[in-house]
Amino acid sequence: MPFRHVVMFEFDEHVDDEHIERLRDALSALPPEIEEIRSYVHGRDVNISEGNYDYVVVADFDNVHGFIAYRDHPKHVLVIEELIKGHVVNRAAVQYQYGAH
Repeated sequence: MPFRHVVMFEFDEHVDDEHIERLRDALSALPPEIEEIRSYVHGRDVNISEGNYDYVVVADFDNVHGFIAYRDHPKHVLVIEELIKGHVVNRAAVQYQYGAH
């Protein structure tokens, strides 16, 4: 059954535009490297509503096993270690199956 991962980040006050560009580029490089990814969209909040998170990633997989392969993939882990950990004050995530029940 199709499986979706959605994660949102609120960055700390020291994260600048250059850092977010590096994150965007690093995330964009993941789909060609991780064959389990079926769809991968991400982007920065456009700041038209107060209280929103700063960045979102929405990733689709064929099943939960595809997500686990992505979650544990060394290139994905490296993005987290280098560009997310230590730069985020809040994170919210959900993983769910969708489609026919």
